[in-house]
Amino acid sequence: MGSASLITTAIALVLLIITAYVVVGAILATSDVVTMSQTERFSFQESRMRTSIDIFDITVSNETHHLNMIVNNSGNEQISQFKYMDIYIIHSGAQPILIPYTTTPGTENTWNVSQIAPDIIHPNELDPGESVTMTVTYAAGIPPFWIKVTTPNGVYDSAYI
Repeated sequence: MGSASLITTAIALVLLIITAYVVVGAILATSDVVTMSQTERFSFQESRMRTSIDIFDITVSNETHHLNMIVNNSGNEQISQFKYMDIYIIHSGAQPILIPYTTTPGTENTWNVSQIAPDIIHPNELDPGESVTMTVTYAAGIPPFWIKVTTPNGVYDSAYI
């Protein structure tokens, strides 16, 4: 009988050690995931603080239904993924319309990059100090009176036309 309680105690002790090992391992894994997530969020917020754009020189052509504008990267962060940039326009008395990016110019309710100047250091990317000419092809009818350009990290600028 004495050996049975000794074996039971040893098994219970081994189970307790295994349980503690699993719990500590889970805690360490969770803290690692939380730390990486906080680091990534901090990096994203830092990127947003260094990003700034300015819209200027807006021209509208009612004949071709094109709106051309120049957007200047006035921040310190490079903007490279145009497909993740969004443009919103508002026509008189209507809700905002999302205008997505396209690589084929002329498609209705889309926008494309016409030119980046000067585009020397990183071709086809909007570096700090560079300006991009964006062409918005809007639907036939009433031209928009307000426009908003949003970068991939959520920084935006808007202007009345």
